[in-house]
Amino acid sequence: MPRPASQNLTAAQQRVARTLADFERAERPGFIADLLKALRLAAESSLTPTLQKMARNGFVEILCGGVRGRSRVVRLTAKGRHTLGIGGLPLLGSIPAGPVSEAIAQAAEIIEPGALLPHKPGDFLLSVRGDSMIGDGILDGDLVLLRPGARVAHGAIAAVCVGDDREGTLKRVLFENDGRRVRLRASNPIFKDVIVPAERVHFAGLLKGVMRHVGRRK
Repeated sequence: MPRPASQNLTAAQQRVARTLADFERAERPGFIADLLKALRLAAESSLTPTLQKMARNGFVEILCGGVRGRSRVVRLTAKGRHTLGIGGLPLLGSIPAGPVSEAIAQAAEIIEPGALLPHKPGDFLLSVRGDSMIGDGILDGDLVLLRPGARVAHGAIAAVCVGDDREGTLKRVLFENDGRRVRLRASNPIFKDVIVPAERVHFAGLLKGVMRHVGRRK
């Protein structure tokens, strides 16, 4: 008889995974500081080896924190959720499609896109706020499917974190000056380009699809 999927995790890893799943259900981001508190661990060093092994095995992903002054965010991947019997894609809050501003990494809910939006393990959704990308058919309230770790080519649209504060925005990415500079371009002409040094840019995910649900708009 095949072993249950949860047996792919050690006991310590199962505790972490179940705690992250509880955070998702409670619509809480998986900040490492909060994870330590929930697991009753005193120091991050006692959790780091477990998280690193889970990340290497594809059960969790460690993302840049979206809130100033807070630690990194840990979330379950599709593989991790499947291991616990949880399906769907995580909706990690919203991302501005407007001026560069703070992007909040928060698992607001789990979305079941089915075959309408093909996806891979590790993909996640963000809800769009603003109208800077309307020229590309991306409207306020749309859900965008993002693929972390994918190569962002010149001219691609991506969720971009800028600077030490991990400010985020959804924009078209243009590389300049032999890749040493990045221009973030909206597709709405009322928004100006944002130009930043390449070393200040972190790509949170490459745009792979857009899902529209009219009922989401207020």
